[in-house]
Amino acid sequence: MNLPATTLPAICAIALATTGCAKKLGEPRIATADQAVRTLSAWPQGHTQPLKITDALTLEIPLQYERSAISHDQSATRALISQQSDRSEARFDFFLPDFTGYTLENYRNESDENRVEVIYLHAGDAHEADPDAPGEYPPNMLKRSLKDLLNPNDYQDMHGLRCYQGRARSERITCYGRRDAASKEDIMLHAAVPLMQARYFSRRYGGVRIAWRTHVRNFSRWREIDAQIWKFIDAWNVARAPDESRRAGRPEAKGGG
Repeated sequence: MNLPATTLPAICAIALATTGCAKKLGEPRIATADQAVRTLSAWPQGHTQPLKITDALTLEIPLQYERSAISHDQSATRALISQQSDRSEARFDFFLPDFTGYTLENYRNESDENRVEVIYLHAGDAHEADPDAPGEYPPNMLKRSLKDLLNPNDYQDMHGLRCYQGRARSERITCYGRRDAASKEDIMLHAAVPLMQARYFSRRYGGVRIAWRTHVRNFSRWREIDAQIWKFIDAWNVARAPDESRRAGRPEAKGGG
């Protein structure tokens, strides 16, 4: 049977559309984070896969401290770092006042003033704490900042920190002080409405960089927040000798885990 020339394109279009529909019907549907929340009765339990930060630090983070337990928004960064080396980067969040994790309710509030975000925890340079070395070792950062950015004569002592104004006065302050007496390590943080953020290099676990942020209304609790972050890190570290792990089991951090 000879079909009119105008019929052939129409048949082809129908065939292509049918094939496309069949393909779409056969593909798995990817639920959005909001859809996933609506189908859950509680936040997912369990832990992340082991995240090797340094040879001395491998974290298994409880999922209640992982926004990505539902949204998966951290997987790409971790995958990229893992492809480049055997090291990874950890991120996690928790909520004041009791250092608890995510729930199906607080997850929805993107601007929760009680949330503390650990933006990154990854390996640093072993020589980062050398005098005048580049990087995020607080004494070196302070020295550079006082030379180029901060006014050494314009400061105020607040909440156990010395807080400097910039050479050009603004609402932003840069604060410095001792964060841990036992390790004799310091912290440097910046505060400007609405957020405050700390970042520094620590010699612990072979040398790591860490950054965290929260709302400026939590400024008075900076020491408590920073100490709790390290309690979590210590508790979630699974890079231990096997016999030690069997004796001690998995320690619990305040706030759960």
